[in-house]
Amino acid sequence: MLADVTTLATMAAAAFSAATLLPGGSELVFVGFIAAGYPHPMMLFLVATAANIAGGLTNWWIGTLIARGADSTTGHAWLERFRLPPDMVERVHRLFGRIGWAALLLCWLPVIGDPITLVAGMARYPFLPTLVLTGIARTIRYGVIWLGATGAIATLT
Repeated sequence: MLADVTTLATMAAAAFSAATLLPGGSELVFVGFIAAGYPHPMMLFLVATAANIAGGLTNWWIGTLIARGADSTTGHAWLERFRLPPDMVERVHRLFGRIGWAALLLCWLPVIGDPITLVAGMARYPFLPTLVLTGIARTIRYGVIWLGATGAIATLT
């Protein structure tokens, strides 16, 4: 029981941090637990996906704080913290208005995916579509990783 909790907590931490702007990856953790024969791979998949979505939504929330900061005199500290020019939020808003939902489907990609969710928040993209599109993209991502890992492990044995 404790091993299950520890495994799932480790997976959640890796998947959450991998989805934020913090450096890190969760793919090796996920594949490692599957390769080690973790007895509940569906639970591992669900935890990894949920934590990764939560990490992406954290980026979105930070983006909304940055956007709010651009609208207030005291909020310019957020823009300065991220070294963004004051007109950046307006430019992002216009760009994301044209390609927003399609861009969110790419949030699963390494390196560029995490900033996409941050930009969605900066562009004031609504929460529910962000949740749905991020959820679709990241669920498919872990599904493909799971299938690939299972196939690779089957060929090695």
